[in-house]
Amino acid sequence: MSDLGPCPCNLAVAYEDCCKPIHSGQRQADTAEALMRSRYSAYVAADIDYLLKTWHPSTRPAAIDPKTIPRWCGLEVIRTEQGGRDDQQGVVEFRAQAMSHDKALVLHELSRFVCEDGRWLYLDGELQGDGGGLKASKVGRNSPCPCGSGKKFKKCCGP
Repeated sequence: MSDLGPCPCNLAVAYEDCCKPIHSGQRQADTAEALMRSRYSAYVAADIDYLLKTWHPSTRPAAIDPKTIPRWCGLEVIRTEQGGRDDQQGVVEFRAQAMSHDKALVLHELSRFVCEDGRWLYLDGELQGDGGGLKASKVGRNSPCPCGSGKKFKKCCGP
């Protein structure tokens, strides 16, 4: 992931001006949505330390195996409830696309966040939709890329 390239969180801002300062600790995510976007970008970068650091201790796993992280390639924030600068909790609903082997995955989740001591933390998530919120489908090389770029799969997220 290039510092000057677009941030994976899909805000149309360069990574160095968007999620990188949050990942590096130069600043904190100031809303639940900002934390969710920074965590998505951390999954793209396989930044396990950041993911664990921003996960609430009551629900945080002991470890995350980077080999289990698919290649994330698209994020859409659907809605947020609370989660602002003056809130103590928030909800962010999102849909994320990934590639794993030759299959496109779509994760639809309603994530809950809490703010403790001025710091937003991911608490847990509830998968949304049919099939438990995670859907997989095979993608042909000449099919439109499931990330929504408008390019063919082979010229975008494909192998």
